[in-house]
Amino acid sequence: MTNGTPRRGAAVFRHLDKFIENRVLKAAVALAEVAGLVTLVVTGVSAAVHWVAGDEPPGQSSSSSTTPVSTPTPTETSPGTPRLSTPTAAGTTPADGPRCWTVARVVIDCRETHRYEEIPTTAACDQAAVVGYLGGLATLDVLVAHAAAVPGGGCSVDPGRDLSGSAKDVLRSGTAAAWRRCYDGAVHKNVACSVPHTGEYLATGSLRRASDDECQLAALAYLDQTPGNLSDDLVVRPLDIKTGTPDSARCSIDARGNHQLTGSVRNLGPRPVPLAS
Repeated sequence: MTNGTPRRGAAVFRHLDKFIENRVLKAAVALAEVAGLVTLVVTGVSAAVHWVAGDEPPGQSSSSSTTPVSTPTPTETSPGTPRLSTPTAAGTTPADGPRCWTVARVVIDCRETHRYEEIPTTAACDQAAVVGYLGGLATLDVLVAHAAAVPGGGCSVDPGRDLSGSAKDVLRSGTAAAWRRCYDGAVHKNVACSVPHTGEYLATGSLRRASDDECQLAALAYLDQTPGNLSDDLVVRPLDIKTGTPDSARCSIDARGNHQLTGSVRNLGPRPVPLAS
């Protein structure tokens, strides 16, 4: 009995050693290696996804510490953001408005004294473009301003004098007499309708020689009044201008007798005729 018991005990331990070695330890080691490998793969995939994706979707905040993206301050401008208009010094021009030039053809802010003002979009640099930019009708309005080329090949309005401020749509404000072309028979000279004169020019929408009837129709639209109602003070005449002459003036509205007009009769309507007293 005493000799057999140690042998059986040794055999049991040998079997236990084999069991531990083959079943438990190896299985545990294998499971540990698999778990470690899975953790390594998951960590690598997460890092790769974060590296490729970069910023988070809008509206979601990150739980990790990241450097915030800078937001433009009032003094910064993001790409594609319209720049606000601010006063500019002489020699520059607002980014959102037309360009202007001095008589020496130096570009300048249109709020400064200038001679030429750009017509930004026009198919042709002609008198019709000038009248349209100033807010008038090329078929009726005859102006002292004319078209002029500017540096770079663009088109501009030349009013014939220096101005301050944009002239765009100026003909839509009042009679705009200073922009309209009149005639002073006392000195036989074309003048602005803002100074005393004897007649005011108007167009008919055609470059052929005008008939009396055509001038009467043009005067009706120009005066916003039937010319016959003003026959005591005014007379409408066709001008002796050959067909094809580039100047659009084809008729005149004159003061009767030796009277002078002190302002434009454009859109006169029911107002009194502006005769000198």
